[in-house]
Amino acid sequence: MRVDMHKFLFIGFRDDREAFFKKAQKAGVLEFKSQASTKGAPRATEATSFSQAIKILRSHELAKQEIRHDMVLAARAAHEILEAKTIFDETQSEIKKLSEEIARAAPFGDFSFEDVAPIEQSTKRSLRFYSARSSKHFEDFDPELIRVSTENGLDYFIAFTHLPLQHPDLVEIHIERPLGSLREELQAFRAIANEKEAFIKSQTKYDWLMHWALIQELNAEHLHSAVDAASLALDDTLFVAEGWIPECKLGELQKVVADSNIMFQEVEIEASDQIPTYLENKEVGCVGEDLISIFDVPSAQDKDPSTWVLFAFSLFFSMIVGDAGYGLVFLFVALMMKFKIKNLKGATKRVTTLITILGITSVLWGLATNSFFGITLSPDNPLKKYSPLTLIIEHAASYHMAAKDDTYQFWVKKIPDLASAKTGTEFIAIGAQAHILEHPGEKFQNFILFELALMTGAIHIILGLARYLSKNPVGAGWIAFIIGGYLYLPYYLDTTSMIHYLFGLPPAKSAEFGLQLLTGGLCFVTLVGFTLHGVKGIFEVVTAVQIFADILSYLRIYALGLAGSILAGIIADMASGVPLFFAIILMIFAHTLNLVVAIMGGMIHGLRLNFLEWYHYSFLGGGKKFNPLEMQALE
Repeated sequence: MRVDMHKFLFIGFRDDREAFFKKAQKAGVLEFKSQASTKGAPRATEATSFSQAIKILRSHELAKQEIRHDMVLAARAAHEILEAKTIFDETQSEIKKLSEEIARAAPFGDFSFEDVAPIEQSTKRSLRFYSARSSKHFEDFDPELIRVSTENGLDYFIAFTHLPLQHPDLVEIHIERPLGSLREELQAFRAIANEKEAFIKSQTKYDWLMHWALIQELNAEHLHSAVDAASLALDDTLFVAEGWIPECKLGELQKVVADSNIMFQEVEIEASDQIPTYLENKEVGCVGEDLISIFDVPSAQDKDPSTWVLFAFSLFFSMIVGDAGYGLVFLFVALMMKFKIKNLKGATKRVTTLITILGITSVLWGLATNSFFGITLSPDNPLKKYSPLTLIIEHAASYHMAAKDDTYQFWVKKIPDLASAKTGTEFIAIGAQAHILEHPGEKFQNFILFELALMTGAIHIILGLARYLSKNPVGAGWIAFIIGGYLYLPYYLDTTSMIHYLFGLPPAKSAEFGLQLLTGGLCFVTLVGFTLHGVKGIFEVVTAVQIFADILSYLRIYALGLAGSILAGIIADMASGVPLFFAIILMIFAHTLNLVVAIMGGMIHGLRLNFLEWYHYSFLGGGKKFNPLEMQALE
């Protein structure tokens, strides 16, 4: 639920300014409007140090924590951790350089430049080092080349020459220090690195202290910024500040100004003000609030869409995943999280709740559509026999049998035994026994799931339009347009809809009524649009294209669900033809892959249908989240 905001003006003596903001921070119900640029440099140095120290400590396994409230100790520990990390990084860089030098020098062995110097002086030549591919015979190129070793497909040579040897396949290697010296230096640097790493590990006991100190520093920084943002008046003797407070928190405002010389007065909200958005949700509503925050913050005029988005997202997700077995996997994961993580709270608790909701909806949808890890259930299996999808399929078969329409004639011609069927159940059973690629039950099932996706999209958009009728009365015309189109299109396309065989609506009469609603809705939209917006309102009718496209966009639910169910069926068929052990391995691997793809599709498209298609009709967005001055604390 979105709570209305109130704007207040606060005036007090400058000497009372810090005390007032401290009380406001403790209450945590006021967001102050900046009326002046922040004075002084931001005090973020210590906060940055604590944050960096936490990041360093979290890269190691944490030791048992020392719970202490000591800012001096925290500052000193953070400084020592950062210093140790800096030395460690510099040492690692030197180790890398030395390792590269050793790799270049190793093929030539350990020698001393001091022993080589007399030879260079007497011959007036310099010792040089070369490498080349082993397939090349460089001894024939220059007799001064002396092969010293062969490693990894390369030959290594030395030569005492006046000038560097020139050859396109010969590479000169520069060695500045002997191998022994390099190895001694490498060992020394490794000792330093090990010492610093051991020190950092010993400091992991201060991870809690670093978090506590960071929060203290951030609280001080936020208070400092709020104090400096208040403007001064009357020769700097008074301070003036504006603040926002939710309507449900007005009772706590008295606590902030109690026993102080602060005057406050509610002031009018100006047109140029960006009103913060405050959402107040509990339990499941908080999960929906997390979802909507992924895309945008509602404006101060929006209705809170948190619960609406959560419900629709869960439905879309379950329709895309489309399998009760996968839903049980989600429930198992949620159960393990509750079992493994003690005292679930905050974001972790909300994530667990979301997984539980998605698991329940996926199980329910999978049971409704006879889908369980792609396994084909027997027609006599109660889960299939009495599932909603089976009952709808049988209704469709009975309708076509009674009407003796083109669909019935098509299947009887293809499977003559269907003429003996007395009920829809028999019609589907006889068709399933026929040795054809796709029998009537499968065909009807695909059409039903296809139509359910469109119906879901139409209902979803109608609900969005209905939510904002008070702000956009044109939506009433579009609701009539959508309902009319849904009633009329089956007749126009010469096909059968669930509204015919489930609700008994005659195709011709429902199409006639639908056409009236469709045209009446368009006329209403044009008339109201012209009334509200003048000549420009006439073009409101163009929105029909957008609505039609948005509803068609919901077919992605059917397509993704169908793809997942086909893959699950293929996996089950493949596993049935191999030994049990390999079948188990195959099913675990393949179903895991299919489940990951289904989760990605469910998350991306489940949210997309809310944020892009539905938000067109029930969301303004562009809001700024209410961000009060408050005391942060460790969870």
